[in-house]
Amino acid sequence: MGVIQKASVRLTLFSYAGAALGYFNKILLFTNFLTLQQVGLINVLNNISVLYAQVATLGISTVSLRFFPYFNDKQKQHHGFFFWCNVVITIGFLLATILFIFLKPLFIQHYSASSPLLVDFYYYNIPFALGLLYFQFLESYLRALLKTGVATFAYELVGRVLVTIIIGLYALKLIDFHLFVILYVLGNGLIALILLAYTAYLKQLFLKPVKSVKFGRFLKIIIVYGIFTIMSALGGTVLVNIDSLMVAAKLNLGQAGIYTTVFLIAMVMTLPFRSIQKIAHPIIARYWKERDMKGMRDLYEKASLVDMILGGLLFLGLWCNIDCIFRFMPKDYYTAKYTFLFLALAKYIDMATGLNGYIIVTSKKYRSDLWFMLFLIVATVLMNLVLIPMYGILGAALATLCSIALYNFLRLIFVQYYYKMQPFTINCLWVLIITVAVWVIVSQIPYLHNKYVDIVVRSTVIMVLYGGAILYFKLSKDVNDLIYNYTKIRFFAPEK
Repeated sequence: MGVIQKASVRLTLFSYAGAALGYFNKILLFTNFLTLQQVGLINVLNNISVLYAQVATLGISTVSLRFFPYFNDKQKQHHGFFFWCNVVITIGFLLATILFIFLKPLFIQHYSASSPLLVDFYYYNIPFALGLLYFQFLESYLRALLKTGVATFAYELVGRVLVTIIIGLYALKLIDFHLFVILYVLGNGLIALILLAYTAYLKQLFLKPVKSVKFGRFLKIIIVYGIFTIMSALGGTVLVNIDSLMVAAKLNLGQAGIYTTVFLIAMVMTLPFRSIQKIAHPIIARYWKERDMKGMRDLYEKASLVDMILGGLLFLGLWCNIDCIFRFMPKDYYTAKYTFLFLALAKYIDMATGLNGYIIVTSKKYRSDLWFMLFLIVATVLMNLVLIPMYGILGAALATLCSIALYNFLRLIFVQYYYKMQPFTINCLWVLIITVAVWVIVSQIPYLHNKYVDIVVRSTVIMVLYGGAILYFKLSKDVNDLIYNYTKIRFFAPEK
């Protein structure tokens, strides 16, 4: 975990700084200066564009991480790897755009009554998706080169500063909502351009075709792998976004605005998880290449334990302060308190199960993940169809919780059966026990009149009780080692 620890700490710091800006934008500015329908529009446009871009990648993002180690040779321009990947995603975007235009009548049929504003801005998804597509491609290419810092900085900080500026202009009535949406969409293209410039700065921007016998050797397996992984990755994107799209269709954009806002709050829990994933994915691919199963098993266990520790801390911080968080927003959002709880539990389960998905998709049995995903897409859609009409956005959150739990359970069983690995140790159980115990204790603290003081008091108690227990019992060598390296306090030193 040494390389991962150092890199993921840097990425997590960027991510938390971005999260702070994201909270400022989404919790304070969006909810107080935009209507529920406008919040829903922006967030659902983002979800649609993510799906659109995922289709257009044709699996290249995952292919880059899986196969780049076999082409990695800067002197030979990586055997034309960048150029041919760029050709594929360009073709993918053209095909996806044709499909997107063709599907507009069906979209109007489902959304014109419940969310007409979404229909009015339908074509804004095209430039939105284009910016996301090239950001994803360049970010995965840089991850394959183990250059992750600038991409995270651009996405988490630069992108959110741009949003702050844009919503500020709208709040000051210097621009109207139409121009606000245009600038919001174009911001994604600017982030992609930053990554393009950084790639050129690294002298890794190889735009000319290169003949290489390696492509002849790997072409068939790359194509097969790409077909399966695009379906699997698309399925994962559908699972993350389908609930908000169905809320907009079955209820309205206002309810979608509330749902997507609390969903984004829950996503803060995944920041350390995402940082570890970004570093671990290419390393897992290298473990497969070197057939280092022991290294992969150690990484699997350590990553899961660290994710549970950090996920538990963030879950406690958010859930125990959720009433105060809602006091920063209009009263309409408070109805989603238990919607947030279900979504937060879903994120915690996803984090606790570690790197199982990456182990599968980078292995020879990568096709299996597709079948898991197809089953879960059907199950998720069916659960949303049943639960949204019955319970509204709470039903959508419950469907998300059930689908995430089922999906990760199946993948855990798969990895255990075929590769004799599972991520949980006895220390994971102790982390879970400590998390529940601290939750019970903090819930007994009476609510204070001042929301700022209330948040500080609860957060301090959580840090002292939870953080103190984790560090005192030395449940994770990596966590204690990290704290010790920064504080040099011998009490935190991990056991040798």
